[in-house]
Amino acid sequence: MLASPALPEDVAYRLIRAVHKGEAALAKRLPAAAETTAANTFAAAPRPDLIHPGVMRYLREAGLAR
Repeated sequence: MLASPALPEDVAYRLIRAVHKGEAALAKRLPAAAETTAANTFAAAPRPDLIHPGVMRYLREAGLAR
């Protein structure tokens, strides 16, 4: 998921949380979505500072990032 740096932090946080919580259901309906996981988002970023601050906050809370 790509987002503008101008996206408010709380909105980015809620979006990634919703996507993460719905990963299994989304992948059932759309097999290609199995690659769109919160863990893959973190792993695919060239540098953690490129991940939106709201997303990083969620990833840390979910135990997917340090």
